[in-house]
Amino acid sequence: MTVEEAISAVEASSDLDELRDTLQKIAEDYGFASFNFLDVGNPHQDVPFYMGTTGTAWESDYKSNKFVHVDHCVKFARRTNTPFSWDEVPLPSVPSGPKPGAYKIMEAARDHGFNNGVVVPFHYRDRLGRMNSSLCSFYWKDTISRFRFMLMRKKIDLHVVLVYWVQRAVDLIAEKHRDDPNRLLAPESVSSVPLSDRERDALAWAGRGKTVGETAEILGLSEETIKSHLRNAMRKLGAANKTHAAVRALYLGLIDY
Repeated sequence: MTVEEAISAVEASSDLDELRDTLQKIAEDYGFASFNFLDVGNPHQDVPFYMGTTGTAWESDYKSNKFVHVDHCVKFARRTNTPFSWDEVPLPSVPSGPKPGAYKIMEAARDHGFNNGVVVPFHYRDRLGRMNSSLCSFYWKDTISRFRFMLMRKKIDLHVVLVYWVQRAVDLIAEKHRDDPNRLLAPESVSSVPLSDRERDALAWAGRGKTVGETAEILGLSEETIKSHLRNAMRKLGAANKTHAAVRALYLGLIDY
């Protein structure tokens, strides 16, 4: 399948099911076993929106272990626009004590037969001007030597196709999943309280009962930075404390619970 043929098939997809099947065919043509598209713009969610073909066994394992909160590839995808392979992301150092979650994810992936993969990140603004982040991860079961050969020949092609695929997915998701009036308020309601992405993240975790220290660890920031984000959010929302601020932000549709 050429890049032009792949893009034409993507643009012709009329619903999410057809779009999923189209990308699966493209993934297989490139040698991948499956893929997963994941919304990573709301780091407080245990089960963010996702769509893919990896199967119920891997999906159940990923969700039950809440891997999305410790997935080193997800964290890296939030900070880059460039596609990368799983093994390009450094694993954290292993301290004395429990094994870091990133190692558990890679072990679980190998248990499911996934030897490596490619992640294509995307960052964009929705119709209300809010920043959204997503990624598409492709799962490889063949040999690593074939994986390297595929990357040399197809990495750029895959990125180009995904630009069109993600835009089509965003359009369809907006129609099917994102136009809930409880989530998307009128533009003036959102713009009246211009919280930054990090301020929303800090509030979202506060709303779920996380301490400053726990939130700092989850977001990979210092406790002082989290305190600063919470103070700024409280000021903007006219709230007396972080709980009050989280409640107001939830009511205004600025964060999800």
